[in-house]
Amino acid sequence: MREANIPTPDFHCFREAAIKELGAADAVHDVEASLGFPLVVKPASQGSALGVKFARTGEELPRALVGAFSYDSKVLIERFVKGRDLAVSVLDGEGPPPQGVKRGAQRVDGTAPMALPVVEAVPREEDFYDYESRYEIGKTTFVCPAELEAETTARAQQLALEVYALLGCHGVARVDLMLDRDSGYGCSRRTSSPG
Repeated sequence: MREANIPTPDFHCFREAAIKELGAADAVHDVEASLGFPLVVKPASQGSALGVKFARTGEELPRALVGAFSYDSKVLIERFVKGRDLAVSVLDGEGPPPQGVKRGAQRVDGTAPMALPVVEAVPREEDFYDYESRYEIGKTTFVCPAELEAETTARAQQLALEVYALLGCHGVARVDLMLDRDSGYGCSRRTSSPG
């Protein structure tokens, strides 16, 4: 995504075998030197924040890795982005878009993806929109449309359309973004089974 100028947090990707081969201490040192802390450690192929762990220090990183590796043999370690958790669903469609919906480039078959209004997830009890925040009733407030300036909304929808096209999505997908208070957007994930 970076090659397509999609803003993405700095990250490293590790396979469990490589950690065993290199040793966790060497991996922790390399990650700490290049990314700093805090970090988000997550399984590469999971959704709904399953297996996502935070590491605020080098001492917490090995435990976070073990937790993430219990869900997948490949993990991502990302620089933590403090900001607003936003989601933009994208649908394929025809005809003029409804108000608040942004249309992407038209395809050969005459369809063009539509970015729906931006939704903000605001966890009530945690700093992070984690698994429990997603699925336990009352743990999160969803604001739709998100209370954003028009320019910020348009940028979120445009990023969602760009990610949708870049990854060859069709039908429906959701693009999750973090609105970093300091540097703007970071694309955190894309799911083809939005929930």
